[in-house]
Amino acid sequence: MSAAEARALVKAARTATLATAGAEGAPLATLVAVTDDGGGRPLLLLSGLAEHTKNLRARADASVLIAGADGPTMNRPRVTLSGRIVWLAGDEAAAAKARFTQTHDEAKVWVTLADFAPARLEVTSVRFVGGFGRAQTLAAADYLAAEPTLSSRRP
Repeated sequence: MSAAEARALVKAARTATLATAGAEGAPLATLVAVTDDGGGRPLLLLSGLAEHTKNLRARADASVLIAGADGPTMNRPRVTLSGRIVWLAGDEAAAAKARFTQTHDEAKVWVTLADFAPARLEVTSVRFVGGFGRAQTLAAADYLAAEPTLSSRRP
């Protein structure tokens, strides 16, 4: 059930914490707008002016942390997806921009700006925390194959 719960968190998410590494290796965590690509992979629409975009252009390794909003702080479900950023072009870019504007009204402006580029995280590892004491590493293939559903059980 955890893979399905993780997928549900990603499907519902509108913001995430994006973790990148700078040129000297220093970590950087930033708040970004996010939407699900329909298959569990986070889509991002990133400005070329942002430090995280500069980091990703130099090194595509990244993590995205998505947390649920319900419950006490440490009991909130959350998932960290790690992998590599892929910059989208052509039909994939157009589809990503269309999907983004469906979930973020403000993105209707962003997609018209030349410095905003769509990207997708290709998921290679998944760390899911369903609440306090419910942490596990999921196989990326299991996560991507799961149907997004929320658990009815509460820790």
